[in-house]
Amino acid sequence: MMQTNYTIREGNPLDAGVRALIDELDAFNTALYPAESNHFDPPETLAASKGVFLVVEQDGELVGCGAAKNCGQWAELKRMYLKPKARGGGIALAMLVKLLDWARKEGLPVARLETGNVSVGALKLYRRAGFKEIPAFPPYKPDPLSIFMERALR
Repeated sequence: MMQTNYTIREGNPLDAGVRALIDELDAFNTALYPAESNHFDPPETLAASKGVFLVVEQDGELVGCGAAKNCGQWAELKRMYLKPKARGGGIALAMLVKLLDWARKEGLPVARLETGNVSVGALKLYRRAGFKEIPAFPPYKPDPLSIFMERALR
């Protein structure tokens, strides 16, 4: 069922509440993948990068986040996360659409991302949104646990 009681807005990755959400995301991924397969941008990097950082608020609580960075030739999606209780209601797709809209406004031709091979929900979302698998792109190296994807923004 579609959820309507949420807001997606720009957030500051350095805020305590957002940091706590990022810590939860890191713990989630650390439980799934070895350290060398996790490519975390720390809050400081996110705050300093040329990009956008979005948070999802539901009933006064931060339940998700997502970011996009301008990498010159492409946008890279980072830090897409929703707490389990907020999943399955269309929020992730709504956030993805906002991030892709941001990238289009930046004039970038494609959006790329790296996600893990057992992140089933994420893979399903990205494939539904038109992302296709590609080889590793800079700064990543090929990794059997990583899946690299992109989609055109034009």
